[in-house]
Amino acid sequence: MFLKKLLCLILCIGLLLLAGCGDDGKKVDKDDKVNIESAEVRDTMNLLFCNSDTLNPYIAETEINRQLCRLIFDPLVKTDNEFEVKYCLAESVKVQGKECVAKLRNAKFSDGANLTASDVVYSFNLAKKSSTSYAYKLYNVSSATAVDSKTVKFSLIKSDPYCANVLDFPILKTDSDKRTDSDGVVLPSIGCGRYAPTDDYSKLILNEKYYGDKGSIKTIRLENAPDTESISHYIEIGAADMYYTDISDGDIIRMSALKYNINLNNFVYIGINGNYPLLKNNDIRYAISSALNRNSICSKAYYNNAIAATGFFNPLWKETASVQNIQTEANLQITVENLSEIGYNSLDAEGYYVNSLGNRINLTLLVNSDNAMRVLAAKEIASQLKSAGINITVIEKGYEAYLAALRSGGFQLYLGEVNITPNMDMTNLVAPGTAASYGVVTPTVEIPSSDETGETVQTTITAPANSLSVINGFYSGVNTITDVATALQTEMPMIPVCYRTGVLFCDENIENIKNSSASDIYFSIESYRIIKK
Repeated sequence: MFLKKLLCLILCIGLLLLAGCGDDGKKVDKDDKVNIESAEVRDTMNLLFCNSDTLNPYIAETEINRQLCRLIFDPLVKTDNEFEVKYCLAESVKVQGKECVAKLRNAKFSDGANLTASDVVYSFNLAKKSSTSYAYKLYNVSSATAVDSKTVKFSLIKSDPYCANVLDFPILKTDSDKRTDSDGVVLPSIGCGRYAPTDDYSKLILNEKYYGDKGSIKTIRLENAPDTESISHYIEIGAADMYYTDISDGDIIRMSALKYNINLNNFVYIGINGNYPLLKNNDIRYAISSALNRNSICSKAYYNNAIAATGFFNPLWKETASVQNIQTEANLQITVENLSEIGYNSLDAEGYYVNSLGNRINLTLLVNSDNAMRVLAAKEIASQLKSAGINITVIEKGYEAYLAALRSGGFQLYLGEVNITPNMDMTNLVAPGTAASYGVVTPTVEIPSSDETGETVQTTITAPANSLSVINGFYSGVNTITDVATALQTEMPMIPVCYRTGVLFCDENIENIKNSSASDIYFSIESYRIIKK
């Protein structure tokens, strides 16, 4: 009897122990949860600032100040880290033909004044006249008009279904960028954002008038970092809680902290000079594309600060993700098949494909030597193509010489990068005279016609590239965005490589960092929780 009671007792104890364990078999300690919830948190944060620069988003020159402006001035909309629109000061945006209409929410500036459509128009005009990325993004918006106090109408040069994506320009209170004190010292402009700067620019204070959720961080202390050397120093000693870089120059200041990738719409590609007979053929383009291990380029050249391209549009953008199917790993079988189509059927003694005359494919790849990551990428591309039997010689030139070669057509292939605006307009890739169209040739087609005697003759006429026609058709409402993605991938006016990413470094004691994006690296600051060390 005693033995049975003892066995029952052991069984009960075992069941109780099992009940107190999670799925991984580790005992769940209720005290841990209590400790997490009751951990002492900071209501202050430290960020870098350049006090010789301004906090006016339309004239600020330093990246650290431009990012601080995101906290002070809210836009109509933001785009998240997958390029989807999130409404801010606009409660709706509707596009009809060449008009885009934004309805404003009820919001106040940090001084208590109501936000009106006139403030949006004022800010739009500042943005358009500026030399900032906001002006670049607003290229298709010709003007803004206040319809009433809560409605703004944007007039478009061409209809654009994704116009809302570019309306992330900061909204300032009208004329607040002209404020000065009695001594003529410029005072901070006034915004509707989550924080407002003090007049001495020493800190940002939580905006109690903010229309949205207010977080636990009441004060953001600004640490003056006037140059790259001081930025590096403050990051090294941990004086900044967060630091962002888009790595545009190929150099990165590393911070011993948590790392978040910020998806950029910066398209890295191999440009093609279509004036060279061999490069006019789509088969050579397909052969080069299929020989690329894009994942390896991202890791070896960009240190994983890039995403392998699966097509021409950013692979994270959901609108075209399902129709883009360029492989991110090399597929040499496809390379061999395409080289065979243009007469390169056999290998020479050194492993290069040759034609019936014994000639190899010898091409040059031009790259800007001022950008370290791009040079590494060019060399990795050349190495991969050599393994596929295609000889590539990398030519490095400083930026001015590189640009001169592109403008003169003195290149065969080049490694380039272009920022695709958030409305995903690909016109710059294929339209003559635009940012990434070096070497893109408008094809000619043979059209049968009759001469004066009635004899059939061949007349050569210039016709627009298929991809450009499809893009134009998209903006006229004839084609879909998936038609554009398919046409670009089929014609391949250039060879997609990857999309770069920026880096946000954050102190490991900051919790709940969510969805930081190029549109706002402090996207979820209202949910941040900073545990005291």
